[in-house]
Amino acid sequence: MAEDVRQLEELIRKMIDSLQKQVVEKVPEYGTFDVVYEREDVSDLNIGLSHLILKVSNVRFEGRETERFLEFAAVNYPNPYGAEMVVGFGSTQDIIAKLKEEGLVDLLTKKVKSLADEIDYNESHPYG
Repeated sequence: MAEDVRQLEELIRKMIDSLQKQVVEKVPEYGTFDVVYEREDVSDLNIGLSHLILKVSNVRFEGRETERFLEFAAVNYPNPYGAEMVVGFGSTQDIIAKLKEEGLVDLLTKKVKSLADEIDYNESHPYG
């Protein structure tokens, strides 16, 4: 189990580093942009999930052109269900600062279990 946690921490650190580079290159200070993300297969880690996703998205409302979200998500393919949470919010520079925070790896590692627990496999689509 300790080895799985170590591997998970290394994988999350890799996701953070890769996403940080994408944010610097692809996320403007103002305006909309395509979602940037890192997705990693974690099915080998026996944590009840197939993939973890760390992404940055934008608020597409007039007057909020500088606001960005840093989100962490978990899915368990082939099921169409997942869970996600916002772990950071603010300007592009705020997101970069969050990605550089020393405790982010620990925070995300701890959030993996709660994301896995939040996946509702009995969820029905609102439109039937």
